[in-house]
Amino acid sequence: MTSRVTPKRCSLREAVGEQELCPGSSCLFWENGGAVVEPGCAIERLGVPVKERRDLAIHLLELRIRADEVRTAAERRDAQRRFSELLNLNRE
Repeated sequence: MTSRVTPKRCSLREAVGEQELCPGSSCLFWENGGAVVEPGCAIERLGVPVKERRDLAIHLLELRIRADEVRTAAERRDAQRRFSELLNLNRE
């Protein structure tokens, strides 16, 4: 028997009137969980009142977007560095 799980929506996006599926582990606010706690959204887990505080939801979304940009830039630099290293290894 196959289980069908409906993808969860991002509560921050919903609070600002937008729709997005939860990005899961790629989100700044995702907690991986462990032996005691299941993986999940820290915003929801902490009960942050984003539905009542649209300004707070906007601020948290901006933080998430900036973190994604920094992470993407760091990944890009790392990929360029690794590519350069490979090129240098092939020249030896």
